[in-house]
Amino acid sequence: MAVFITGGYGHLASWAALLLARQGRKVILYDIDQEPPDHLNEVSAQVTFIPGDVLDLPTLRNALEEHRSELDGIIHTVGVMGELVLSNPHYYVTLNIMGLVNVLELARVLQVKKVLYTSTGAVYGVVPGLAHETHTPNPTDLYAATKVSAEYLGIQYEQAFGIDFRIARLFFVYGPGKYPSRFIRLYKMAFGALEGLEGLHMDRGADQRLDFTYVEDAAQGIVLLFDAKDLPHKIFNIATGESHSVGEVAELAQRYTHFPVPVQIGPGELMRRSEALDIARAASELGYAPRVSLEDGIKRYADWLKQRAR
Repeated sequence: MAVFITGGYGHLASWAALLLARQGRKVILYDIDQEPPDHLNEVSAQVTFIPGDVLDLPTLRNALEEHRSELDGIIHTVGVMGELVLSNPHYYVTLNIMGLVNVLELARVLQVKKVLYTSTGAVYGVVPGLAHETHTPNPTDLYAATKVSAEYLGIQYEQAFGIDFRIARLFFVYGPGKYPSRFIRLYKMAFGALEGLEGLHMDRGADQRLDFTYVEDAAQGIVLLFDAKDLPHKIFNIATGESHSVGEVAELAQRYTHFPVPVQIGPGELMRRSEALDIARAASELGYAPRVSLEDGIKRYADWLKQRAR
């Protein structure tokens, strides 16, 4: 059976595709970006790429219809994150919500039984201690509001039409495949030294504690959730269960970078977020366990960025 992944050349999607393909499974990647990430080279025989936009319903339908007979399900990863939503709110709110609606509607029409949605721990807002799946969502910005809106729509599609809808709530995924220079401000400050970026100065944010998850661990959680049978729950936190400050991450990045640059981040927090996600449910029901420590993940990330610089 095959797995259809939207945003397939993206950071998390491409790593999930790699893990699935290593199992000998066929993956169909659908994306507006037509430049494949290097780590998919080893599994190119198992990968089919289809260019397209999730907001382009006819093209998306044609892609799904072409492979319908072999599909085990869809992993939907398309979405714009963080403050980037504010740069073009109408378009990005539409993308974050209607992109999933298009996937769900085609799953209904074409009878694709399973859809996994990659959401975010940002939906919790600020929860003392670890944010658990039983906490009521309380988004504190527009990005988080789009994600929880999409979650609720997917849950209603499941109840109304019988689609097996699964939600993975991720938190600050980092690592090979993502350039700090192309992402949100906080991520750029935390990891920018690994890319040798200049002008890494921010007046606050060093004390912000977050659950930084290495991309391969996050992808492992996605695959486990996609493949799980007879689940008693449908919403899972996929993270590490531990928090680290942005200042700590930036220090590690400066320690292991191959391109030393100064980083100055003032005290305080930058955004309203919980510090970490409780992953007990994922551990007990999926067998999920993060394998890469923050320090080891940053070392790997530094080496990947050094190779890209060449």
